[in-house]
Amino acid sequence: MPGLVYLFIGRENALKGEALEELKKQTLSGGNADLNYSIFYSDQFDPQGFQDAVNTQPFLSPKRFVVIRDADRLPKEARGPVADYANNGYESTVLVITANVTPKEAGEDPFLSGLLKCAKVKNFSSPEGEDLKRYINERASLYNKQINRDSLDLLVGKIGNDIGYVRMAVEKLANYTGDRKVIEKKDVETLVGRSLEESVFDMTDAMCSGNKAKALRILSGLLRDSTKPEGIIGAIGAALKRKARSMGQSPRARSWLKECFSFLSKADRDVKTRDLDKKVILESLVIRLAELSELR
Repeated sequence: MPGLVYLFIGRENALKGEALEELKKQTLSGGNADLNYSIFYSDQFDPQGFQDAVNTQPFLSPKRFVVIRDADRLPKEARGPVADYANNGYESTVLVITANVTPKEAGEDPFLSGLLKCAKVKNFSSPEGEDLKRYINERASLYNKQINRDSLDLLVGKIGNDIGYVRMAVEKLANYTGDRKVIEKKDVETLVGRSLEESVFDMTDAMCSGNKAKALRILSGLLRDSTKPEGIIGAIGAALKRKARSMGQSPRARSWLKECFSFLSKADRDVKTRDLDKKVILESLVIRLAELSELR
């Protein structure tokens, strides 16, 4: 029986990350979880390390859990071993391959289209309408909070359906309301209107214009408000996407956005896996994005 292979596609990386963590939790448990977990990034992919990871028997666990991030950016020489394993894997290994592409784009890529045929495919796009409101309520419940209908409608109207912004907004509202169980309309009007939308967009505009000092001041304010580094990185990504749309679909704009997301991906990886000061990681990210924009 072949191994279990998942292909997570779509551009909503926050939801993709949540699903990845949930699947990992379902697959691995107990004190031996880290011994049976391996993750590979496209820009640092080691073919031999991958082979060792997927072919090694799990240690005191029924499964191993292996992840390949951003497989759409895997170098050509690395794609063959991944495709071969996906078609002939082991039952004792769960392999999750993520790709930041739409279903249409996956179907047009020979490597990814091959994975579509042998993997369990899950598409992650931004929720809308009632699905979005349900997601916001679920996020609020994680903080033991409820959001009344008027507050929910106002929140959706202010931040839209980008999950990076949604998570950041709910976290800030939960902290702001303290011991109160219900998030009210006045809370959304007071907090979200300024500290989320304007702060993140102001920071992005400052970076895109090369104004490092202003961008760093805004970042400092977000950190003082106890915003999680992962939330800030997700929100920057959402703002950059919107900025890129306003620039049009020129090759230059696409190249700039791709480079920006390479920096974002590294920063996200660093805050999750490296024993470094998170503030330093974020400040370095802001400076690099500002410098990159100066060259645009």
